[in-house]
Amino acid sequence: MSDSTLYAYMVRSHQQLRDQVTRLVAAMQANARADATTLWNELEHKLLNHMEAEERFVLPAFAHVDHGEATALLREHGLIREAVLELGTAVDLHCIRYESAQQFIDLLLRHAEREERVMYRWADDRLPPGLVQAAKARVAA
Repeated sequence: MSDSTLYAYMVRSHQQLRDQVTRLVAAMQANARADATTLWNELEHKLLNHMEAEERFVLPAFAHVDHGEATALLREHGLIREAVLELGTAVDLHCIRYESAQQFIDLLLRHAEREERVMYRWADDRLPPGLVQAAKARVAA
């Protein structure tokens, strides 16, 4: 991903996560268990890297500007991590329910929209270039 601004880079990362979720749901619907497991593992890795980048490099600075919103985003990260743990276990046991997956997808979509609307636009104008590069590198890891 070579998007120049953090906003463009992170929005692109969100789109890649959405695409991965779409492929995962398709594999689940096709009862392609091995594919679903592989897709889940990739999604989990990418998603956790994405959130870690935000938590280490973006949210601390953003919290100085809007502590309440930064705290709310961190809480959502906690909810997402809980869901990742629960769904990951269900995927491993081949007993994931479509409804649970859909709730997770809805949570991810709402969270991504909130970050794009509030935090990333701020970060483009205010985050030091070194933190922008560090965040991008962590997402790409």
